[in-house]
Amino acid sequence: MARSFFCSAAAAIALATAAGSIAAAPALGAEIESTRPVLAGESVQFDIFFPLRDPAGLQTLLQDQQTPGSADYQRWLTPAEFTQRFGADPAVLAQAGAVLTKAGFTVIATHAQGIRVAGTAGLMRTQFGTALDHVAAANGRDSLVARAGVTLPAELRAMGAMIVAFGANHKQIYAKRVGHAVPLNRNSATGGYWFSDLKQAYDAPSYQSLAGNGRNIAILISSDVLDSDMEQYFGHENLAEPTLVHIAVNGGAEFDTSSDGSFEATLDVQQSGGMAPLATILLYNTPALDDPDLLDGLQQINSDNLADVVSMSFGECELFFTAAYNGGVDMTSIVTAYEQQFLQGNAQGITFVASSGDNGALQCPSLTKPVFIAGASHPATSPSVTAVGGTNLVTKFTKGSENSAYVSENANGDPLVAYSAFGGSALSGGYWGSGGGPSLFFPTPSWQSSLGIKNRATPDLSLHMGGCPTTAQLPCGPQRSYDIEIFGGQVTGVIGTSASAPAFAGVVALYDELTGARHGNMGPMIYKLAGAQGLSSNIAAFRRAIPGFNGLYYSGQPVAIPGIVVPTVGEYNMVIGTGTLDIREFIGAANLPAAGVPGTPSNP
Repeated sequence: MARSFFCSAAAAIALATAAGSIAAAPALGAEIESTRPVLAGESVQFDIFFPLRDPAGLQTLLQDQQTPGSADYQRWLTPAEFTQRFGADPAVLAQAGAVLTKAGFTVIATHAQGIRVAGTAGLMRTQFGTALDHVAAANGRDSLVARAGVTLPAELRAMGAMIVAFGANHKQIYAKRVGHAVPLNRNSATGGYWFSDLKQAYDAPSYQSLAGNGRNIAILISSDVLDSDMEQYFGHENLAEPTLVHIAVNGGAEFDTSSDGSFEATLDVQQSGGMAPLATILLYNTPALDDPDLLDGLQQINSDNLADVVSMSFGECELFFTAAYNGGVDMTSIVTAYEQQFLQGNAQGITFVASSGDNGALQCPSLTKPVFIAGASHPATSPSVTAVGGTNLVTKFTKGSENSAYVSENANGDPLVAYSAFGGSALSGGYWGSGGGPSLFFPTPSWQSSLGIKNRATPDLSLHMGGCPTTAQLPCGPQRSYDIEIFGGQVTGVIGTSASAPAFAGVVALYDELTGARHGNMGPMIYKLAGAQGLSSNIAAFRRAIPGFNGLYYSGQPVAIPGIVVPTVGEYNMVIGTGTLDIREFIGAANLPAAGVPGTPSNP
């Protein structure tokens, strides 16, 4: 597996040692308001996923699609071609459908990687060995959760079936509001930053040269947004808002100013659209940030095949998929189900981007005491996804001027007070900062092989995220910055890798526009360019001389951790990855005019 080019499918499939099982909700989770049994006659629907065919052939294709000179270089598949060559075996799907029909369920849909099944809670109890409960969370969300775990029938397990429904959910969005935002921009050397400030600081091409025209950016999140917020946000910089297409997945979720999902969705559209204001934004709005809905969203994105790049500003500590955190039941089959969706998208030329997390290298809770411990965030850890970390940005500031020229950056994090991050007891020892660290699940992809580590490392690169959340131990260190968001008609300060990830999705849209093509997995390109910069002073795509610490690793010299081999080569660290971007250099557009001072024609 470690020798394969992308290695993610084989790695994830190998992890699915208990693919037919899913555990009930463990003690760690969202705050629960109430629980009541699901009545036997209540209807339930869920997906069952199956392994892809010819995984070795898929790996070869993915490598060839990224290799100039290959007959398959950038020859992206259509969804139908992917299904025909690599989708779940139709014979297996038919056999599984027959088994389920005999048991009393109804197969209501078939897709590239599985089937959708309908039945009753009573059938779930007799055929899958579990009772279901309605679990109402503090945010009002009602979920169906397996009371004592779900076990698929032996016939389905023999087919490699995977079920992701009815389990616990620990997804978090990676954005925080800050209370010190002011309604005037260009008010200090550390923000709050509008998109045009970031474009000048990171050397984006001028608006007249590249603005994402003809490219589609998908946002996968659990909320809608207000068009009026987009009008106000982009209107502040004298631009019309990007074309925004609202796509409800499973009915979606409504906009609510009290909802973190709505805050996140608004941020994602504004950051990605700010970087590429002539792109079309496809907002895939799911009812919740749980695995079944998110997988449905990814499945629809792949089936629609409209998006050139997909931004995901959420994640989950990888430990939450392990048996220890799920009553002894291995849930890594869920990682496999995600990975298969990412691989399909990559084969179709779709780039996936994810926030690397906001709790630095300490993104997980301990099971033995109320503290944060080391861990990285999925889906950012997937080798099929570009993981984006973050920094604090310092720009030129002259009162009365809109000049936001780059001065410096730091990736210094902030120690946190004890707080309840996952429900239950408050956790101490937390750290705000750029998410980073090695994956538990995925071996090193070939394009990270020079780093000297045995596992997929995150993040891949960084842009601005800001610092000093309300949970920080005050006072925070100097030069903590933030972005501006318009939310519910109000000017709001925002920090987090939820800002840097969609901004990078906008960069990908600029790159796709420049080249007239999709690029699929950006990992090979990022590390090839990073290595070349290490060998030549003529390449300046990444800004690397950035001090930083994320609770475990330093951006200069990583902390030595017993049992963990960390990279020591200059082009990478597990705080900011390969560095932050000079965008024109990164996308190969140094010959194009730069976005200048905000408010000018080149950077309206």
